[in-house]
Amino acid sequence: MSLSNLVKEKVKKAYETCGFAEANTLVRLSDRPDISDYQSNGALSLAKQLKQNPRQIAQQIADILTQDSFFKQVTVDDPGFINMVIADEALSEKAFSILNTPQLGYERETQPQKVVIDYGGPNVAKALHVGHLRPAVIGEAIKRIHLFAGDDVIGDVHLGDWGLPMGLLITEIQERQPNLPYFDDSFTGEYPKESPVTSKDLETLYPIASQKSKSDEIYLAKAKENTRLLQNGHRGYRALWQHFIDLSIAEIKKLYDPLDIHFDLWRGESHVHDRLQKMIERLTEQGVIIPDSGAQIIPLGKSKTGNDLPPLIMVKSDGAVMYGATDLATIEERVDEFNPDSILYVVDARQGLHFEQVFAGAEKIGLTQKAKPEHLGFGTINGRDNKPFKTRDGGVMTLKMLIDIATNAALAKMNAGEMGRDLSETEKTEISSIVGVSALKFADLMNERMKNYIFDEDKLTSTEGKTGPYILYALVRMKSILEKMGEKAIVRENDKMVIRVPAERQLLLRLYQMPESLQTAYDNNAPHVICDYLYKLTQDFNLFYHDCPIKGTDETTRQTRLTLTKYALAMGLKMADLLGLRVPDKM
Repeated sequence: MSLSNLVKEKVKKAYETCGFAEANTLVRLSDRPDISDYQSNGALSLAKQLKQNPRQIAQQIADILTQDSFFKQVTVDDPGFINMVIADEALSEKAFSILNTPQLGYERETQPQKVVIDYGGPNVAKALHVGHLRPAVIGEAIKRIHLFAGDDVIGDVHLGDWGLPMGLLITEIQERQPNLPYFDDSFTGEYPKESPVTSKDLETLYPIASQKSKSDEIYLAKAKENTRLLQNGHRGYRALWQHFIDLSIAEIKKLYDPLDIHFDLWRGESHVHDRLQKMIERLTEQGVIIPDSGAQIIPLGKSKTGNDLPPLIMVKSDGAVMYGATDLATIEERVDEFNPDSILYVVDARQGLHFEQVFAGAEKIGLTQKAKPEHLGFGTINGRDNKPFKTRDGGVMTLKMLIDIATNAALAKMNAGEMGRDLSETEKTEISSIVGVSALKFADLMNERMKNYIFDEDKLTSTEGKTGPYILYALVRMKSILEKMGEKAIVRENDKMVIRVPAERQLLLRLYQMPESLQTAYDNNAPHVICDYLYKLTQDFNLFYHDCPIKGTDETTRQTRLTLTKYALAMGLKMADLLGLRVPDKM
């Protein structure tokens, strides 16, 4: 049981002892940590029900709690708040049974959920750009938080691998290399295992093809026809398209692997192509899909806020199937295959209307009776001009460029002696990559998900303030202390603690507070709450490190401070892992 739940149980029993068995015994972390650790305002609602004085009820409860040695002090403030300070002995005594568990005091969900998380969303044949950072790192953190809470989670990258962009690429390659077997309808042999183009070729060819299609109607018509043939199963086009997929996934993994971002499914929009056609036919027969000016739509009516929703366009008048139809078929597939409780979409907030339409369509055809889809939107990464972040010359900032900026900034700090003074050149290169990537991810995750934020290259790798390197430096320091003292980061049951100074108490209390932070992050899909907690934990540890020397102290003090360091390291590493931050051994 976590410390908070232990306090709640004691408060509940006190209410029962006073004859208030049905009372609301709400307990939470105190808003005033300078006067109490926990606070309860249950007496206020109870007094309203009983038409009694809330302070008198609160005082009755406080009198019972005061008799328990678990509490150092219990006081009452107007109009009926109960303030509780836990005894230092109780804090020390409960540490092993609470903190030395796999969940570090957090109690898993009693009713775990089956959750599908759709995040990342890269497009085949296109370089990942700065806009792909947020869905990837936020989605990965949310996935890890749900896993830690006990949910059964499936992460799907949901590639953009279908539609006109693929037809454009096929057309451009066809014009450049018309003699390839993929374009010979009489070819019956096996197609080459090696792709006729590289991933770099694809990134170059697509913009060229896209630009041509805007000014050349014949080229565009050919690209649309090739798209249709691809989707209808043209053998050569499917083989060429598979090369596109394989090349793109390999390139995507080259960037996502260093970011420690991993997916359970590497499916794309194409995965539901066959299902999609059947779904459109079925919904048309049922009268759900109706014709409208040559297009096929699903009327949606009112939104949950009372506004009229635009219809969900399934098929355009030119026969092109729309993204809304693909997304609807994907929900149907996920419901049929995984039977999830929720489907979370970590996608740019600017796609809000699209998902509102898709979810309304899903509800209309009965897909949301159990599986609740939710759009977890996020803001943009902006430059100092508060506009979407670009290169210095105004071009598109690729994700690789962004990672290089962070890594080079970390290496520059090391070369300047601001960190890593005792590292070899090889170690600096290796560790700068770890520090740079973690700094980049923390700078993103520390912001509330829905807010835009300004990318500050100067602050990114600072070892002062709320930054990734500040967090990493504190965790590396914890590792170093234990290594120098000949200690392993494993707490033994006989590692007793005696709390004597405020910095020790504050650090231990912060360790106990993790479950509340994690629950808030889980309930709201808000990784920034974990960032806040981790920053405060490392702040408390740095104060503890400054005020509480280990060497030259008596055995009890030494053991207390080493044990606190072990707990802090275990907690810090786990919270960093939930955010997808790697922690080096040196720094």
